[in-house]
Amino acid sequence: MRPALLALIVLTAATGSGSAQIPDLPTLGSSWTDLGYPKLYWTPTNGATFGLYYAQIRPPGFDDWDAPPPYRASISLDGEISVSGTYQLGLEFKFPNFFPGWRLDLRTWVIRNAQQNYFGLGNDSEFDKDNVTDAQPDFYKMDRHRLFVRATAQRRIIGGIRALLGLNLERWRLDTIPGSTLLGEQVQAGLGPIVGSSIGEVTLRLGLVFDTRDDEVAPSRGVWIEALLDIADSSVVGDLSYRRGLFSTAAYFSLSQRLVVGGRIVGQSMSGTPPAGAYFTIEASERAYEGLGGRTSHRGLRTDRLLGRDKLFGNLEVRYLMTGQPQVGTLTWLGFVDLGRVFQPPEEDFRITVDGMHVGAGLGPILTIGRNGVIGWTFAVGPDGFIVQTLTSWTF
Repeated sequence: MRPALLALIVLTAATGSGSAQIPDLPTLGSSWTDLGYPKLYWTPTNGATFGLYYAQIRPPGFDDWDAPPPYRASISLDGEISVSGTYQLGLEFKFPNFFPGWRLDLRTWVIRNAQQNYFGLGNDSEFDKDNVTDAQPDFYKMDRHRLFVRATAQRRIIGGIRALLGLNLERWRLDTIPGSTLLGEQVQAGLGPIVGSSIGEVTLRLGLVFDTRDDEVAPSRGVWIEALLDIADSSVVGDLSYRRGLFSTAAYFSLSQRLVVGGRIVGQSMSGTPPAGAYFTIEASERAYEGLGGRTSHRGLRTDRLLGRDKLFGNLEVRYLMTGQPQVGTLTWLGFVDLGRVFQPPEEDFRITVDGMHVGAGLGPILTIGRNGVIGWTFAVGPDGFIVQTLTSWTF
């Protein structure tokens, strides 16, 4: 709980007096505001972590104060480094409601996760706590490097329907780490994924989005549907040739002023020759997320607990507003059930099924500050026992 508490303190201070944290920096105009704060926290995995966040934000105006996007535009710089060697530095330009009829998004990140989880490939991969000992504390760890630029443009067609065009340029590398590890054993046996080689990936993203959510950060009603196709062709550019298709649908129902029920179903399938490094990512219309397992996909599993070429999962949530006002801050109690599985061809191809599903359930408090700040915790019981996750956004 210590890292989560520190994160909460930092987020609260930053939101309450953002410009006071980094004084005397000019904004982009009188209608813009700035937000900046240092980051200092500790986790058992990465140890002490230090960082800085700074953003210029164009908040909603009088005419669109209750529009679904929490701001018209945001330009942010986010960086942090841990004593473990994990670091990240990102520059993001997000314009969800700045140009009429358009949503524009550009993100560039350099990321190294020196303690990346790795439990093997396939739906039957196992976690044996007896393998984590003082002699081999990092048995289920690996080193993962990423450098990517991701651009997305969405154009409103009619109502809540938008057409999407995106481009992703990425270079990534997987490596073993010193000591006895599962990945090291697999590589020595000739069974593991490719390690030690940088791989370039260039993908064109096409899709349609249907979005009627009343709020993009914490919706209480509406529907969100995405149908996306990623295309990578090494004969044109990059090192990989594959297709990634995703269908995702989420719905939210407000049963009363305080009670909201939400559900999501996601299916993703890949064809061609994508190596294991591409298995970590689940596609989305703007920010791709990672899984299967963790705060963005399955809270009853450890982060990246299941890796496979294809993925199928679902989430069911009940959110009860304990206190607060949505525009100022709220405390919500969350209950959830998550289930999901992966498929690893040629042994198993993607299909709609409930067989082999890994199920987890839990609850936790979620604190929102303003319309964009979120911090919370989930406590779940899943296939590997008791799992605690720290959330900085709603899962869906």
